[in-house]
Amino acid sequence: MKDKEPSSVKILSQSTRPYPSTPRQPSQAPRVGPRYFPPNVLQDDDDMEQPLDQIPDPASPTSPPNTPTPTPREITTPPHPNNLLTYQEFKVTMSTETPASSAAQSDLKDSIHAPGNTMVDQTMDAPPSPPAAHTQTKEEEAILAHLALAEANHSILSQNGINHRTVLPQFTPTPIGGFPRVHMAHSAQIFDHLDNKMLLAWFQVDHPKFMVRAFDHSGKDVSENPAIIAERLRASIAIIADFVHQEAPPIRVSPPQPQGGRGAKELPIGFLVHKIPEETKNLIVDQRIWSSNDITFEALPFNCTTPPELLFCLSGFTTADVGIVRNAVADVWSNDENRPNIDDIFSGCGFPDDEMVYKATRDFIHSVRVELLGFKITGGLSVPRFNIFATSPTNNAKTWTDLRGFLHILEYPTALDGCGIAAALYPCQLCHSLAHPRGLCPFPQIPMWNGPKISTRTTTSSSRQTGRTRGGRPGRNT
Repeated sequence: MKDKEPSSVKILSQSTRPYPSTPRQPSQAPRVGPRYFPPNVLQDDDDMEQPLDQIPDPASPTSPPNTPTPTPREITTPPHPNNLLTYQEFKVTMSTETPASSAAQSDLKDSIHAPGNTMVDQTMDAPPSPPAAHTQTKEEEAILAHLALAEANHSILSQNGINHRTVLPQFTPTPIGGFPRVHMAHSAQIFDHLDNKMLLAWFQVDHPKFMVRAFDHSGKDVSENPAIIAERLRASIAIIADFVHQEAPPIRVSPPQPQGGRGAKELPIGFLVHKIPEETKNLIVDQRIWSSNDITFEALPFNCTTPPELLFCLSGFTTADVGIVRNAVADVWSNDENRPNIDDIFSGCGFPDDEMVYKATRDFIHSVRVELLGFKITGGLSVPRFNIFATSPTNNAKTWTDLRGFLHILEYPTALDGCGIAAALYPCQLCHSLAHPRGLCPFPQIPMWNGPKISTRTTTSSSRQTGRTRGGRPGRNT
């Protein structure tokens, strides 16, 4: 018996299965006619593009007159099995499209987040590639550095800072260029003639602390009226402290005691100020000179790190030209006889090698400067004197003392303007400086000066009204 061949309807039925590559073998007679296929049940799908193997058209059995026979169609073979999965996924997506989904997919395709978008050359499921490392330029580093400190700068500018050049109505304002320097005999002169036990006690007082000395008050004045002077100093400093910090804590001012008691010949003039806020101390020490109608004082740090610049005073020149005197001093220090002695003095203060010693001597000679003092004798005759200043290359106390002693004994000749020799220095009774006598003190010439004048002296008590000879020679303790 000849096997029955599947009908065209059977073949079409198999083509609608999801996997056309595995058709079932026919197991029964073909089912045809209106019983199995009512009219218009199977419509030709023009959009169907499912490829199938081309099967030869078998001979169709005779159908009833009223049963439409499907027209056989040409079916292609499926692609290679290796591309089957990709091909089917594409066809499933296309076969389920609707107009709305097509519009959505079009929008998604044009989006910057689309996997195939050229603006982002990567797929959605792939991790983004790290950006290439950027090397910052100096300009960029500077900008970032300033931005990092922007908040701190805004905070600084939005607050009121400590005024280190404050103009208080009670005190003389700082003149242009600052107050004149008060030159001392040595760096620790403020502690001169102080009782040793008291000095050790002052060493143990906690910082902040500083030293002061009152203008126009001699060592004798301090010895006779220590409490009155100390209270006047405390009241003036309290005014400054209240300006810096409202309701500042009480300030202490300790008067000095001389070595050897009241009968000592040399008397101290320095007072210790302590129990004071750090900001107030810095303000007072930085301005240095505070002059009021009640009292004027100079504030000094509690140390002696820098040697004084004043070396000595020269007299004997017949010229007032400071340039001639400076050249004479530099020539004497630089000659072959004196310069090796200066080198030897500097070599003993710790310079590492001879080259540094020679450099120290050279810098020292180049730093020399001269100041004219307009001395006059009876009848108004001018007798010029010259203060000699220089900057020490070392803070060693013994080196500075030895150097000053050596230079002090030298003679400073000129060809046409006389020969200079060292003259004695006496402190100013008003400001305690060694650079000038009272009559040449520059402080009373300062605009709005509130302190003592050249022609008058401050009186602390009625006891100072007597016992003082007019025009008496100032002592070393003033």
